[in-house]
Amino acid sequence: MNKHKIKSNPLYIFLFIIFEGLFMISTLNQVVFAATDVNPTNSVIDAGNEQNYKDALAKTPKGLHWSDKDFIKANFEDNSAEIVNSTNPATLNTSVIKMTNTNYQVGGIWSNLSEDNFFNINENQTASMWLYFGSYKNSNYPDSLFPGDGMAFVMHNDPRGTNAHSIGKDKDGTIEPGNGETLGVWGTDWDWNETNPANIAKNAVQNSLAIEFDTFVNKLTTYKDVSGEGVSFDAQGINGQHIAIGYPGNPSDGTFPINTYFHNSIKKPAGDTSGGPATKNYFTMLHLAATDGLNLVDNNWHHLTIQWTKPAANSNLGTITYKYDDKNTDGTPTNSAKIASTVIDTNQFKSTDGKLYWGFTGSTGKYTENNLLVFESLPSFVDAQATADIHNDTENTEVKDGGHVNANDDITYNYNLKYIGWTREWTNIKTRMQIPENMTFTSGEITYANGEKETIPSSVFSDTTDPNHLNYQLLQTLNKDNRTATVSLHGKAAKTTTNTLTVPSAHAHFDGDNLITDTDAPSFVIDPKSITLESSTPYIIRIKKGEDAQIKAHVNYLGTNATPDLTKLTVYQKIGDQDYTAQKGIVDSAGDFTLNIPNSQLNDSSTPVSFYVKDDSGNLGQTNTLERTIQFGGTVYFGEVSSNVKFKNINFGNKNKLVPRIDDWNVHVIDSREKGASWTVQAKASQLTNLTTDKPFDGSLVFRPTPDSQPQTLSNATNIAQYTKPDDQIETNNITLSWTDQSGILLALNNNASPAGQYNGVIYWTLLDSLANK
Repeated sequence: MNKHKIKSNPLYIFLFIIFEGLFMISTLNQVVFAATDVNPTNSVIDAGNEQNYKDALAKTPKGLHWSDKDFIKANFEDNSAEIVNSTNPATLNTSVIKMTNTNYQVGGIWSNLSEDNFFNINENQTASMWLYFGSYKNSNYPDSLFPGDGMAFVMHNDPRGTNAHSIGKDKDGTIEPGNGETLGVWGTDWDWNETNPANIAKNAVQNSLAIEFDTFVNKLTTYKDVSGEGVSFDAQGINGQHIAIGYPGNPSDGTFPINTYFHNSIKKPAGDTSGGPATKNYFTMLHLAATDGLNLVDNNWHHLTIQWTKPAANSNLGTITYKYDDKNTDGTPTNSAKIASTVIDTNQFKSTDGKLYWGFTGSTGKYTENNLLVFESLPSFVDAQATADIHNDTENTEVKDGGHVNANDDITYNYNLKYIGWTREWTNIKTRMQIPENMTFTSGEITYANGEKETIPSSVFSDTTDPNHLNYQLLQTLNKDNRTATVSLHGKAAKTTTNTLTVPSAHAHFDGDNLITDTDAPSFVIDPKSITLESSTPYIIRIKKGEDAQIKAHVNYLGTNATPDLTKLTVYQKIGDQDYTAQKGIVDSAGDFTLNIPNSQLNDSSTPVSFYVKDDSGNLGQTNTLERTIQFGGTVYFGEVSSNVKFKNINFGNKNKLVPRIDDWNVHVIDSREKGASWTVQAKASQLTNLTTDKPFDGSLVFRPTPDSQPQTLSNATNIAQYTKPDDQIETNNITLSWTDQSGILLALNNNASPAGQYNGVIYWTLLDSLANK
């Protein structure tokens, strides 16, 4: 019985198909979600505030574009929340929520639970977004410099669902949404006769938690200033614009943590002949995890990350953390993030399944500002992490932050994407990876959890339109069945012979449907070398018993002067536990040499070998040290595999036919095992899609073993070639050499002609080190 063993990661190739004979001109109608270009007509809004709004949209950072099914505008009278689009040319597809932009407004939007958009307090959750709070200089009241009032992030289980908002009774008895200091979520302190904190709490969003971003400090406490318009919530211990956490609907019953609202009163001063009662009552508010003295209103977008840590087993206490200003608009981290957290009593939500509505509210009062927000991730849609690490391929070591490498070392940057959950896949992931100073990248690939691998096309590394970045879109989706992708970029450290060089931290941006995230690779130092050593020989060298091992290597001269006589260099080698021994005269004038490791000096199982090259005269110094391990037994692996292959151009109207390949297709298998060893190559092909429209091609790739045989679909892994070694010699076989115009991998057209255009897809190659079962 043959056993299947995958010996090499699958590889892929791009397929390009060009239709000829027809030119098509069409009109593209793009549907944009609830897009508006709002021109405020309220006479209260001055030209400066309107210009500030336009300026904010013109510099909107990258965020998600989402369907109107994902969020619901709260159903209350004069809800000012509105979805608009970024006007920044670099982020035109970003959805922006305009929460408020004039006086005495209340805005609110909530997640749509029926579309699986919720906050689950029974799981660890993360949400990230961009916030904008206007500008002082463009305020309605430039002389007073008073913007107001801000926004709040809210999680709730209010029985009103998506209609939840704070309410209050105006002085004329009208019930209205709570504006001003309520931010649309806190209770309304609109009656100076009120003394019961519970009556304030019941006017708030119920069963809720809020993180407020308060741009107007309400701390008036004198008899004259207590107006019955909500002016005192910040009068206890808060200084300036601030961020804080609290329970808007927490009743006054002394339960955890403590009351949210606190009653205060002030008597009418003696001799005051103005109207008003003898005593005015007002309320201050509890601020948990408060960060004050901030400048929220500065004409800039600010990043916010909210992290929820679920309660431990048999506990009702979770933790919420906010990170404000934790990254810049280009995605790079800041060193000035405001971070705070507090323990949260989940019993306050009164939820049976842990799923809560979440969203934002915002309000203005006498003063106004442009309250805008952009979502970057939605907690129940996709949660994913991006991390980075660097590997020194020359030394076979990890490069830590602040670590050292040698000049001209081979370096690999790995960007690791990990899908955590939840209800949607992470699709159409576009990468933008910074090329740091003193590094050069020449190739790369992406390896997925499913074992498949795709090569990043060489055109990505030669693209000069964005010379400081590499831009590429992953061809696979990350989901519960394919949770990880590692983007590997291969390159070299810069050459330097005299001075150390610093490679700064490199930023990488990952922009997909339902999630946008970033990470940064560490910084490191390049140490100068005049000569360096490299070898293409694998780190593990497998040989047959009785054979000597051969290690080919090359010395690079990094200086700018004429190349010195490299034949005078000495090679120092160490085999197993031996001391280093010198070999002279084995380096040729080009810097090439081969170490011969005698079989007699090898252990039965595994023998480590290390070696370096040195100029004994001291002029050129010493190279880096390379390490290899020699083991008995051969191996089989892919050699050259063509990364970009093509088919003949298709004339429009061709139907139901097989289209042959053009140019050379190479799929090499290298086998150093003993006589009788077998291997199988399998291939699987993806759907072909139009490069411009992403529309599927009406046809597919097939495999035809012979010109007279029936084509086989490549929708699943299909046996393409099999072979058994006739002797013990090392063999290289190109499985495509026997293919003709009517056999091998071909393009099969269906009955319907596809539109003119260029199409591409992927072939995944898999090598098995045995004969596959039929």
